[in-house]
Amino acid sequence: MQCPVCKNDEQIGMDLRSGSFNEDIVECPSCGTMWSVNHGHMAIVKDPLQDSFLEALSGDNICFAA
Repeated sequence: MQCPVCKNDEQIGMDLRSGSFNEDIVECPSCGTMWSVNHGHMAIVKDPLQDSFLEALSGDNICFAA
């Protein structure tokens, strides 16, 4: 999976679990963007470039075709 901002292929994965809460967060080591993909939809958690022309679609969900 590529970073939605810089298109880097490297990533750091984190599993967040607490009771019935289970979320996988992915971070790009290059630009620092953090995102989550659930049921084919991407949600940007942290967009460090939100004030630049490289910003991700922070408020939108991006659907990936399976």
